[in-house]
Amino acid sequence: MSKTKSWNDNWVYKIQPWGLTDPSTVITGETITLPHTWYKDDDYYRGEGVYQKIFPYTPAKERVFVKFHGVDKICKVFINGAQVGCHEGGYTIFAVELTNNLIAGDNVLTVLVSNAKSETVSPLSGDFASFGGIHRKVELITTSSTCFDRTYYGCDGVVFQSRINPNGCGELWAEAHVLGDDDIGIRYSINQLNPSEFKFEKTDGLKKVCEIKNPVFWNGLDDTKLYTARADLLLHGQVIDTIEKQIGFRKISIDPENGFFLNDHHMKLHGVAKHQDSDSVFSAATMDQWQRDIALIHEIGANAIRLSHYPHPTEVYDLCDKYGFVVWAEIPLLKLTENETLFANAKQQLKEMVLQNMHHPSICFWGLQNEIAIYGEFPFMTEKMKALNEMAHALDSTRLTACANLNVVHPESTLNQITDVTAYNIYYGWYYGDFADNGKFLDDFHKTNPNMPLAISEYGADASIKFHSADPKVNDYSEEFQALYHETVYPMIAQRDFVWGSFVWNMFDFTSPIRQTADVKNRNIKGLVTFDRQTRKDSFFYYKAMWAKDPFVYIAGKRYQNRAEESISVKVYSNQPNVTLTVNGKTVTQAVLNGNTVFSNIALNMGANRITAQSGHTSDEATFYRKTEEDPSYTYVDQHPGLNVRNWFLDEKEEAELFPEGFLSIRSTINELLANEKAMQTIDRRMPDVGAGMRDMVGTFELDKFFAFAKPDYSEEEIRTLNAELTKIKKS
Repeated sequence: MSKTKSWNDNWVYKIQPWGLTDPSTVITGETITLPHTWYKDDDYYRGEGVYQKIFPYTPAKERVFVKFHGVDKICKVFINGAQVGCHEGGYTIFAVELTNNLIAGDNVLTVLVSNAKSETVSPLSGDFASFGGIHRKVELITTSSTCFDRTYYGCDGVVFQSRINPNGCGELWAEAHVLGDDDIGIRYSINQLNPSEFKFEKTDGLKKVCEIKNPVFWNGLDDTKLYTARADLLLHGQVIDTIEKQIGFRKISIDPENGFFLNDHHMKLHGVAKHQDSDSVFSAATMDQWQRDIALIHEIGANAIRLSHYPHPTEVYDLCDKYGFVVWAEIPLLKLTENETLFANAKQQLKEMVLQNMHHPSICFWGLQNEIAIYGEFPFMTEKMKALNEMAHALDSTRLTACANLNVVHPESTLNQITDVTAYNIYYGWYYGDFADNGKFLDDFHKTNPNMPLAISEYGADASIKFHSADPKVNDYSEEFQALYHETVYPMIAQRDFVWGSFVWNMFDFTSPIRQTADVKNRNIKGLVTFDRQTRKDSFFYYKAMWAKDPFVYIAGKRYQNRAEESISVKVYSNQPNVTLTVNGKTVTQAVLNGNTVFSNIALNMGANRITAQSGHTSDEATFYRKTEEDPSYTYVDQHPGLNVRNWFLDEKEEAELFPEGFLSIRSTINELLANEKAMQTIDRRMPDVGAGMRDMVGTFELDKFFAFAKPDYSEEEIRTLNAELTKIKKS
């Protein structure tokens, strides 16, 4: 029988270019425990490193495999100097066999890892970090000489898929791959009941292997019934290897007018998106961090999660199965070029993701791309996406394919006609446009594409828990503006039945080395919860009021304590019909609409004012302090005001001189500048960090917005000088 053990301890690691490394030589470095990433906020290293483990071995009649759950993002594996495997992609499982290269005594396992920029391995870009390292766990597996093939696309040699037939019976479909003797049998079972035996045959696809009558359906948050699918490998009637995975039985469908259906019941998906990283450990998270995150998502009342922008650890999908979240899983295709090697890598990562995770009932959507048109929309994209879509359906016909486009992709684009469902990342009222544009966009898309189911895959606004305002405005980074944004935008999504779902961007603040937003460096702060998971922002409680079932009330603005006004407005979030507010001995009761109620003209005494909000048996308290002057710490002060180039000119003539028509400038898009060799030489010479950042940045942004966004440390004079040089270069 096979044995699997954790293999995370006693690794040695060092940053070192591969070219300086002899894989058979023992290295000296830092002793670490996996998972591990070399990322540091003050040192975003994009390069190569070496991991090594020395272990004893006694020869035996067995096979030996090492299973990596994620290496970011390219690696080569050596045992005693001989290469035994390689992998390209930082988020899927892969295994290599060590058997034929093991020796008696001490063995040297060397793993060369690179997160350097690559034009052939996704992701090529993105508003998140490529952290680097062996950032997920590693296992050592020993088996008999005949065994399920642990190297087959990281799925342990057995793929399970569950289906519901027209009679309501649950069917188990499976595909097995074996190493060693072919004259063997396989016994399949569900919960070890009614086993079915088959003579092993090499196949290239799934086949029905057994069924269960009247299964209890996996039904989202309401019922998370799981079954154990098992495959036993039989040699002369004896079990020599076993693979088990949890499965669930459920039906999904979607309608362009009425949305998503789970087990024939309509289900409006109200969800959040989540990145993999957590405070202090970054991408090298473990079960403690994953359980904490999923518990917070459960607390807010979401019923769906977009696990973006790459496959997440298998344990996270397990947790989603157990909690009952509907999941959108996706590959890290965020930039698509005509490079055929890059496309081959996308297909590899798609196949790995699907085969490794097909058994999870929570996964209902396979995401094939995110914002690939951000660098421009080209005809080749349609053909390549059609090929990926066909591949996803061939691998798994039971789920829906999805894509996430951005606002520059017009509703009539062919990119909206490929996958089973389409979704959009839109930020009207934050990066561009007004709040009302969100509803207009949804209506325009549905009118143009009445037969294409539509969702919102991202929407949100940045907020720091330090900044506050009684009159919030865009780009003040206050908690109050973020709350206003969500309170205004979400109802536009919720009230349209044809929008099958939405995913708040983001559940948690996350790492983004290209950002310096407000007072926070290296973070995207659109999260409803802070990066350290210690603080739920006010917007968290808005969604809790809209989605959660357990009664609660919450007084907003707790961190906006010091107030200079004689009277203030107090907002309370609740999922109850009404709330009573008590302040300085006076009480008032108001109805709750859209998850909140605002108590106006609440008089404050000088000093401390204790406020209580109550509805039934649930209550909350806050204290506000009346001061003689406004507290300046609540107001975001832009430390780079010169970067607001919209204020550089006084009249139309001066604007025309600064930004002449037909020439490049800092108002040109990153796409335009990247496409012009002379322009990039100019930028690299004057501002090399800006040039590097542009190559990682979204292409539809104008360079002046990038300055405001990433806030590089350059004066207005330096930016004006760069602009003057760019305006000497004609547009292509």
